[in-house]
Amino acid sequence: MRRLLWLCAVLGAGASVALAAAPPHRHDQGGRPDRGGERIWPTFTPGGPQRGKANPFDALRRYFDLTPEQQAAVAKLDEQRSAEEREAIAEITKTYDKKFAALLVEVLPADQKAKYEQVIAALTARDDAVEAAQKELRDTIEQVRTAQGIAGTRRWSGAYLPLSKGDVIRQCINLTEQQRQAMDGVTRDGWTAMRDKMRDVPRPQDWRDADARQKYSDAMRKVREQVDAQSAEAMALLLNDEQKKAYQTVATALDTCNKKIAEADDACEKKLIELVGAEKAKALRAGWWQVPPIVQPGGPGDPPPKGAEAPKATEF
Repeated sequence: MRRLLWLCAVLGAGASVALAAAPPHRHDQGGRPDRGGERIWPTFTPGGPQRGKANPFDALRRYFDLTPEQQAAVAKLDEQRSAEEREAIAEITKTYDKKFAALLVEVLPADQKAKYEQVIAALTARDDAVEAAQKELRDTIEQVRTAQGIAGTRRWSGAYLPLSKGDVIRQCINLTEQQRQAMDGVTRDGWTAMRDKMRDVPRPQDWRDADARQKYSDAMRKVREQVDAQSAEAMALLLNDEQKKAYQTVATALDTCNKKIAEADDACEKKLIELVGAEKAKALRAGWWQVPPIVQPGGPGDPPPKGAEAPKATEF
């Protein structure tokens, strides 16, 4: 037995030495090195390396040497493409939502069709209000970033919006490297404070209790909002007067956007309570972990009722 253990130890040490002596793998070379030092493709890609779809912007940046002026022009076009793509996807989504809502209503009995259409109308009105509020915020952000001389940079994606005022400072204000380093320290301190405070939030004794989960979620959100606000105040102190004006412009727009979204949610929730009751209307603002799974007869493993037939898709 001792001889067997000794032999295993020797083999393990030999393997470690061999691995240490092997040339390091370069991820930019693609694949992995074989015993002869040549690169071979991983076994999980039988047809060769995974290839991304060709991107005209990446091709230009990767294979051509661009001047700063050309880089700025390309970045501006990239941002324009993102905005147009986002708008096109939104329009396509609305078209298909409208099409299939008309098909889905035919699944319901006659006495429930009107209620379903009213539910869809309330949700659509909420979504339209949210979209309009976010567009106003996005327009303000683009104006401020242009004035700050940072519009069109790769750091900013037009599809996303700042979630906190700290994000506003980092995404919309032209900061010096010294300011960024100082703000990194503020961010680290904020994460530490948030972690410590969240530890003090009492957890639900029974995670199956929806009300207890909601209270816990609300408490955690308040902690995050409080720490985010404190961090943003500390970061704003590091700005000069011109930067502070730009920051206040976007921060005010962010507050306005959040207020309009909350009002849209309130109006939608009120309408849903009238239509489907308070218990079901809770799902409007509940996180995915708070909404019970939908389990109804005729699940994936059950055959459809005899005579039941899905409505056929038609031109819309």
